[in-house]
Amino acid sequence: MKYGIMGGFVRFAFAGTAFGYIEKELPEIDMQSYKKRVLKEYKAIVKRTPGIGSMKDNMFVVTMYAGAFLIALYKEADGSLNEEKLKGLVRAAAYCPLMVKAKQGKSAFTEKEIAARTRQSQWSRDHIGEYPMNWFYYFETVPGKDEYYITHKQCGICKLTEREHCEEITKYLCMMDYYTFEMQGAVLDRTKTLGYGDDECNFHLMSKERAKEIGFVQSPDAK
Repeated sequence: MKYGIMGGFVRFAFAGTAFGYIEKELPEIDMQSYKKRVLKEYKAIVKRTPGIGSMKDNMFVVTMYAGAFLIALYKEADGSLNEEKLKGLVRAAAYCPLMVKAKQGKSAFTEKEIAARTRQSQWSRDHIGEYPMNWFYYFETVPGKDEYYITHKQCGICKLTEREHCEEITKYLCMMDYYTFEMQGAVLDRTKTLGYGDDECNFHLMSKERAKEIGFVQSPDAK
């Protein structure tokens, strides 16, 4: 991938919140040195990661850059980010001001959103040979209802953590899905996740109203 405008944008979006969280949770870290190392590693990860298409074709481009930034934060913490602190970092990043501004109050069930996901899921399958690092997935709506299913057979973040030799953090990065959909008024249920070693990610999304209508109770196996 190219660092360019998108690389700079993701850095701008996440850096303040992420570094603020690290400074609070890991006071022993030399923040000046840590920030320099993270930004250097972030750029390096971006540049050595194969591209997955343009923003016009693929909404997951931003996700891949964000994944690269979070991986850099993890790597340069030199083992100081334990499970709970890593979970906290992912949550903090998900609710950073620019993410909230981009997602909050914007429904995941608009005609425009449905059309984009329908189109881009087909594009992901048609172009997987060209972009092998990309997500490969299916999208299915429930006619007349604010409800749909996304089935990922391949995940770009899983590919990225594998390339960067830090597969152990993948399942924590997957938690960001719950936060981003929540900001868009959606309830997510998922019992299979590629980041946990399952054969697919089985997203089931519904509006809060639809969840109430069907008496939805989150599965105890949600992940």
